[in-house]
Amino acid sequence: MTGDPLEERRERYRRIARDFRYQHFVRIAPRIVRCLDHLRIEFDRMRVSELLQAYYLFIGVIDEALDSGSLSLGDRILEQFDRPASESLEHTDSSNVEFMTEVLRNCVCDENRSSISAGLAELYCEVLGEQTAILIDTYIEHRKVIGARTAELSYRLIQNLLTGETDRVCRLMIQVGKVGCLIDSVIDLGFDWRSGLLSFKPSLLDRVRLIACALREGMVTLLCYPSLTDLFVAAVADNIGDRFRARHAQLPLDEAERKDKLVRAT
Repeated sequence: MTGDPLEERRERYRRIARDFRYQHFVRIAPRIVRCLDHLRIEFDRMRVSELLQAYYLFIGVIDEALDSGSLSLGDRILEQFDRPASESLEHTDSSNVEFMTEVLRNCVCDENRSSISAGLAELYCEVLGEQTAILIDTYIEHRKVIGARTAELSYRLIQNLLTGETDRVCRLMIQVGKVGCLIDSVIDLGFDWRSGLLSFKPSLLDRVRLIACALREGMVTLLCYPSLTDLFVAAVADNIGDRFRARHAQLPLDEAERKDKLVRAT
């Protein structure tokens, strides 16, 4: 017997949110909410949390797909995101990438759609640039831009729901985004090289330069927002733990999605 399609989509979303591979991304939304509280921003807590979780789950699913070598999916994601609302993706056998793209597309209000779409296109170009970089300095610059633009897009998504000194929110999110992306790179550099995701073989000096840059950007953040030190330290610790757990227990994307389809078919 066929169940309620809306409830099936909700359950699928909940399964993705519970997936250990995306816990690092799931934790980002409540941390941003805490930063908003710290900056005394007025906002709809439930709506902002929902939008941020949907966005960062989308980023997590896409990030894993790109790590699997599926760089060509970027164009398909952008095409799906720009489809008219009347062409909504309804079939239940879609991939997690298609499903989360649809979820994010439905979260974006009409007045923000073109801005978010352009931002996603710019972000995709940076990802392509990162994977073709042949020098560590170029790679680091791409990573900083990817982190900043990922965070800036999340700010654009919730901007019209915030009241207060929102410019401070944007600056904080961008700075934290850069630091987070650099920390991810410190953790993943060896894995990315072994997986063929880098166009250069990182040397010991390259690793030192990357770590030094991450520490420098992290210190800038702590000096600007010392009262949030405990939040930043917890985020780094969780990030390191989550990434290592994911790397040691990671299922191939197609296998994970195959099992997801089997679960939904039962």
